[in-house]
Amino acid sequence: MNDQPGPRPLSEGEQTLISVTAAAVGVLGLIGFVISFATVMDAAKPTFGPLAFLLPLGVDLGIGVFSALDIVLARLDMRVRWLRFIPWTLTAVTVYLNVAAYATGPGGPNWFAVVAHAILPGLWVVAVEIGTHAVRKRANLANPSRRLDSIRVSRWLLSPVPTFALWRRMVLWEVRSYPEALNRERERILAKTDLQDRYGRLWQFKASRRERALYKLGELAPAGAPVQAEAVRLTPPVPPSAPQRPALTAAPARKPSSRKPRKTTRPAIAPSEVDDLMPLGWQVAADHDARGVTLTRDRLRDAIRQTGQSISTDRAGALLARLRTEVGPTAENTEQEAA
Repeated sequence: MNDQPGPRPLSEGEQTLISVTAAAVGVLGLIGFVISFATVMDAAKPTFGPLAFLLPLGVDLGIGVFSALDIVLARLDMRVRWLRFIPWTLTAVTVYLNVAAYATGPGGPNWFAVVAHAILPGLWVVAVEIGTHAVRKRANLANPSRRLDSIRVSRWLLSPVPTFALWRRMVLWEVRSYPEALNRERERILAKTDLQDRYGRLWQFKASRRERALYKLGELAPAGAPVQAEAVRLTPPVPPSAPQRPALTAAPARKPSSRKPRKTTRPAIAPSEVDDLMPLGWQVAADHDARGVTLTRDRLRDAIRQTGQSISTDRAGALLARLRTEVGPTAENTEQEAA
């Protein structure tokens, strides 16, 4: 959600200034029309005859109509980008018809007449473009959720390639806020660093497909970042603390006994035996709770094993029982203890 305010209301003095400027632009266009009318009509008489006056009238009227239409559509936030080329083309036609007779005279081109007949239509197009730009900016400020923030020119100059990649992600993923795009870019770089620390330089080939997909979608949050509803946190693997057991030698073969074997029961896991796994257990429980997934013994066991920590099914059951009976710490304390 964008919290940027809308356009500032215009004061009475500003409205008066805009009205005076618009009237001056209209007078400028009218002067250019009057000056070019007679010249274009004289040039069109050999072709159009009595209807020669309709050519300058239609061309100049078309310039005004399409210029006004461009401004109105920009104000309604419905602007057609190619529409601006129509008044430009008509202005170029008017300039050509005005200067054609003076540029190919028998005594050479009359540069004073050429510049005098070309300057007024050019000023009209410049004034219309400036007015359209101002109206479009006001329309964009009125609808900030539909506007894509621009990136500073200094960033383009200092770092063109990463800036282009940032702009490309803003366009592809509809990230219209520039500060939000910078925050997502920071998280992406940190997540990439975590993947490199875990898998090495060839992390793109060693990481799981799910991690690569989440990284490409921008939903893989770096380690230590708060987990959102759509993001998955990448936790660093915890090295196993228990020493490796020596290999067992094969026991000598025993003679079969006639007595019935007794049913042996596996000793229960004491609650104190999972004290070292409690911080990691609280972290896994918080992740499942944030995603809305019910934590079971198998899911707890698999999640802990994915971090590199060895755990048996019985210890996972004892750890789950303690997680359900004890009150967990905050998310910040959990991450510090797990680290």
